[in-house]
Amino acid sequence: MWVILIFYLVAATGSVVEVGTTLAAAEQRLDARGRPYTMFDYVESLAFVGLKVAAAVMLFRLSRMAFIFTAILALNVVATGYDLITRGLPPPGGPVMLASIAIGFGILMAICAYAWRLQLKGVLK
Repeated sequence: MWVILIFYLVAATGSVVEVGTTLAAAEQRLDARGRPYTMFDYVESLAFVGLKVAAAVMLFRLSRMAFIFTAILALNVVATGYDLITRGLPPPGGPVMLASIAIGFGILMAICAYAWRLQLKGVLK
């Protein structure tokens, strides 16, 4: 559980720094079609990061609310699918970004399975 919490705290720090530096920079990030990212895109990204950190803290505290990871996974699938459809394929970063998306989903699915196993054992309160 420490590993999951530390992972998401480090990832959250990186995401906040990335969004902050992108917003402060003169050049904007562009999607696959060459359109700039909107403020909604940045807020959505930070909201997902916040949800993941909250879920990691709940898992660390052995709370049943750790199952929020399942909802986060579902929301992530919907948001990523929507982004890929509306922004075009391949995403900025091409195959590397697709691999990154797959790894991210794999990590979330593993955490969901871990939380489910803890629930079955009666560890989550």
